[in-house]
This record gives sequence, structure tokens and C-alpha cells, in this order.
Amino acid sequence: MQIRTVLTWTIFLLFGLISLVSCTKREEVAIQRLDQQLFSGKSSDDIRNVLNQNPSVAQLYFNANGAGNDTALVNELYTRVNDPELNVLYQQVQTEFGDMADLKGQLSEAFANIKNDFPDFRPPRVVTVMSGFLGTDLLVSDSLVVIALDYFAGPNAKYRPQGPNFPQYILRRYQKDYIVPAIVFALSDKYNATNPADQTLLADMVYYGKGYVFTKTMLPEVDNSFIIGYTEQQLVETYNAQDLVWAHFIDNQLLYQTNPAVKQRYLNERPFTAEIGPKAPGAIARWVGWRIVSRYFDESSNVSIQELMANADARQIFQQSGYKGQIEEE
Repeated sequence: MQIRTVLTWTIFLLFGLISLVSCTKREEVAIQRLDQQLFSGKSSDDIRNVLNQNPSVAQLYFNANGAGNDTALVNELYTRVNDPELNVLYQQVQTEFGDMADLKGQLSEAFANIKNDFPDFRPPRVVTVMSGFLGTDLLVSDSLVVIALDYFAGPNAKYRPQGPNFPQYILRRYQKDYIVPAIVFALSDKYNATNPADQTLLADMVYYGKGYVFTKTMLPEVDNSFIIGYTEQQLVETYNAQDLVWAHFIDNQLLYQTNPAVKQRYLNERPFTAEIGPKAPGAIARWVGWRIVSRYFDESSNVSIQELMANADARQIFQQSGYKGQIEEE
């Protein structure tokens, strides 16, 4: 009799678990392959039709004047998709991304987690394009995400984005693993409350820190290097030397600095932060902001991600974090 009771309860619990899993199962994110539609175009009319069928992409990403009515854009795209060299890159992109399973899985996880914490979230439409670097790398809005796959084909691609905006320390991030964290960080801006009256470096640091914590919360398995863009070595070395980094911020009274030129030295992308030393990565203030917000969020166990993002008081977050450049005890 006891055995039958145990079995009955075991079956009941298993059934409950199965029901729970089925109820929380995430719907797979659909990715529209506009890159494939463009490169399968056999005529200018085919390109025009693709643009007409996707007016938001045409207008927001390609800056089209009337979608398919933009003759100059239609002709430019038609020329590019028929360029033999660009078709070599196109084939490399198809090989690199395959069936998009990796991107779909990460986006599905992130969108489901955002929706769970922020019920008003509506997953945006996700579209991939390729045009030989005609547009930007990523476009992210509340309703539309456009991923330019040619930018993220990886270090072995025949062609890579070129110019002063793509130094090697930036170019190395143009790989598949960086795409979804960048999208989620951009989406965090909608929920990241700020105080416009607070123009201090600290306020900017906390803004970035909240964005990184949001991204990590929605993508808990993603490595920190893909979230902030530092190498693993940079992460380790900066973490171990954060007392020195913090001392520099305090000694130079940087936290409440409002001079834009000074703030840019610590917030902007650079090969390294020369003011601290050659091993201090660029945008070091963003990393310190992440440390501050992480400590505040971890230590304040009663603070939810919704409450964190809604808190526009950077000074309060900093003070309650207790951060002073210390390394946590393991």
C-alpha cells in the first residue's frame, strides 16, 4: 500500500513538472532572412519588391526615400548583390550562421526573460540583412531589430568593415557571439531610468552598469566578455587591479566630474585608458559602473531587476553598493 502511494505521488509530481515545463516553454524567435531574399533577387524589380514588402527596414535601416521608390537605393543594392566578390562574402556568411540556431536560442531566452520581468515587453521583429557594409552593424528599436550579418562574419571572412571606426580592438568584437548581448543591452535602455539633471560621470557609470546587469540577468549563461567587449585577460587583470583603478578615480575626483571632455576619456572606446596605464582597457568607467551596480544588486537581495532599472538615483545606488574597489572574498 505504501509503495502504491509513493508511486502515485511520484507520477503526480512528474505530471506536474511536465505540465509546468510545457506551460513555460518559450516560443522560438523567428528571424526573417532578408539577406537571402536580397541575394536571390534576379532583377531590380526583385530588389524593389523586397524593399516594398519591408518598408520599415527600408526606411529605418537603408534610409530609403519611399522604400522601393528609392531608385538610387534599388540600383545600388542590385549592383552589390550581383558583385562576384560580395557573393563570396555572402557564402561565407551563410556558412558562419547556418540555420541561425544559436541566435534564435539566445534571443528566445533573452526575450522570454525580459517578458517575465517586464510584462509590457513586446518582442521586436528580427531581420537579417547583408549589403556589403552599406548600413550600420545593428539597428535596435522597440519594434525592430536589424542584424547586418556581413559585419559579424568573423576574423576569417574575406572582407571585413574598414576605416577609422574599426580599429583592431573594436573589430575583434565583430563576431557572432557578441550579437545578442549587444541587442539586449540596447533593449535595456527602455527600462533604464536616469535623472537628466545629473550630468556626473557617476551617473553615466551607473547607467552602463545597470545596462550590463540587465543584460547578464536576461542572458545568465553568456560570458561577461561578450557583454562588455573586453577580452578574458582584460577582465581578469582589471578585476585584480580594481583597487588601483578605483584609487585613480578617487584621487582625481572623477565621480562627480561633469566636464564632457574628461568624462569621454573614461567612458569612450579606446585601445586603453592612458590616464591609468597601458593595461587599463578603454571605457574603464563603464566597467567600474558595472562593479558598482553589481554589488548593489547582489547585496540588496530584496531589490528586483525592475526596481533596479527604475531607480534613477545613481548616487544612492553607489552609496548603498559599498563599492570601494574591493575584491569579493570567495
